Amino acid sequence: MQNAPGFLHKPELKSKNAESKGFTGALNIPKRKIYAESDDKMVYQEKFYIGFSDVSPDMGALNSTILKLFENVCCMQGEAVGDGFDDTPGRWFLTAYKVKIFDRPRYGDVVTARTWSRGMKGVAASREFEILKDGKLAAAALSNWARLNSETGKLERMSEEAFLRYESEPDRTNFGEMWLSKLRAAPQGGTETAFTVTRNLIDPNRHMNNVRYLDLAAEALPESAQGAEPDSFEIAYRKAFAYGEKGILSWSEDDSAHTVAFLSEDKSEIKAVIRFYKG
Repeated sequence: MQNAPGFLHKPELKSKNAESKGFTGALNIPKRKIYAESDDKMVYQEKFYIGFSDVSPDMGALNSTILKLFENVCCMQGEAVGDGFDDTPGRWFLTAYKVKIFDRPRYGDVVTARTWSRGMKGVAASREFEILKDGKLAAAALSNWARLNSETGKLERMSEEAFLRYESEPDRTNFGEMWLSKLRAAPQGGTETAFTVTRNLIDPNRHMNNVRYLDLAAEALPESAQGAEPDSFEIAYRKAFAYGEKGILSWSEDDSAHTVAFLSEDKSEIKAVIRFYKG
């Protein structure tokens, strides 16, 4: 896992009902169950500091920083409900993201990242995220996941009993949908850039970390598209890249977006697609 924006060990909790109990671990990160509108639903949140390595030259938070906040707060919730790395061989793998940034955090800001489960369908699950800045919504994301057994390598459904610990909120949403539509790659015809998956791109699941796709895609954009970070983007993850694997970044453009497709070296597979929306 990559370096993450700074975690504040004593966030200010503003919800109606909160319970906190210690977590036995190297960082002594506390568990927090933050209740929202009702006493039987869970929204998990933590505060983070936006540091120097988290921002672009204009001092605004990088899109990769936003995804790291989401990644870390959902891992924290998993640990809190007994679905952590040491608790079960089951792992949640991202399949899709839709991200919107309304007020980009800046260097020195302390933001609140929060997440909640929307629900489960078969081996798939839906989850939303928010980032609050000065108490106001600064960014939101909808994500879809698939559960894989890390020992067998096969998809598996989490038991209803275990999933109930997430206390899903199916009606709490910033997007009005739970399942993202398939994101299609644009026809080839733009520029292509070869890449190799190096060690620094690999996470504890032994594949290229989901945030790294965003970093590579940003580098594949033409000079005319460089500059301000896009405030709206979608990502579809189809098949993970492993260490040492080679691939092709295929960039194309239409009136509404820049699209980067992650292709296998022989271009026979589309492994991921990222669409950066204009305006």
